[in-house]
Amino acid sequence: MSFIDNIKAIPITDYAARCGYTLVRKGQRYVSLEEHDSVMIDVYKNCFWRNSVFQKGKQGGTGSVIDFAMEFMGYERNKALRELAVMYGIEGDKKPPKQEHKATPKPTEIPKREVGDLELPPKADNSKAVFRYLLKERKIDRSVIRYFLAKKMLYQDAEHNNCVFVAHKFACFRSTGGNRFAIDAKGCDYNECFFFRPSNAAHTLVVSESVIDVMSIMTQFMRENKRYTEYCYLALTGTNKLPSLFYHLSKEKGIDHIMLAFDNDEAGKKALEAAIEGLKKIEFAGTVENYMPPSENDWNAYIKATATE
Repeated sequence: MSFIDNIKAIPITDYAARCGYTLVRKGQRYVSLEEHDSVMIDVYKNCFWRNSVFQKGKQGGTGSVIDFAMEFMGYERNKALRELAVMYGIEGDKKPPKQEHKATPKPTEIPKREVGDLELPPKADNSKAVFRYLLKERKIDRSVIRYFLAKKMLYQDAEHNNCVFVAHKFACFRSTGGNRFAIDAKGCDYNECFFFRPSNAAHTLVVSESVIDVMSIMTQFMRENKRYTEYCYLALTGTNKLPSLFYHLSKEKGIDHIMLAFDNDEAGKKALEAAIEGLKKIEFAGTVENYMPPSENDWNAYIKATATE
């Protein structure tokens, strides 16, 4: 098979589970997602669609696993192909190697899960690999890394040395090695996403696409001699989870300023527009700031490009 055919052969149910979505059986043939009940996955044809949307492709809600990655992870097509190839070990026209990952169960075998019941890997004895990766490769400030470790929002996976980011009812993993990947833990509550409020935070909420972006923005605040603990933070882990923003605004009544810190690319710009439109619809009374990076595609790329060390 060709490279594209090998990618399209990846079971959508398996990929959805790896990305942290909860599978819900709908008869013998179909599977839905607990977090998006308009989604239907045909396990025999290995395709999906959204009952609420009918256009094909990105933001259209139907198609192959490639379209699924674009729809729900906010990827451009080339990035979706790259991420899927890395995750499943697909190289060129070669068939993917046998996966150690447990095969996705048939619809009749999908277990019942509670939202927020997170599946987390065991913790390593130390965080040396995680600290080195974030400091050396991502150029995150030492104090920001230590803050995450001290607040138990970050630890090192004992088996693979991955970064494990944990917030209330939400967790996500990011590799520290050569095979780059970033996925959400099973059982995540996508209302919550990765939200945290430092004890002395004021009334500003910073919204970004990833936890690494949040840490990069905190690093940027330090460069500007600002106290990063005076802000609230929400990492959506993608551009497709904007409802989390409105969920937190309904709970955090004191928020009167929002900094939308999306990536400086097509997906980020569309997310920015959607967020602004959504804030208008809920009649948000505060101020909204476009806090995209001054240059580069995302905040971490900017931090790395402007690092002095």
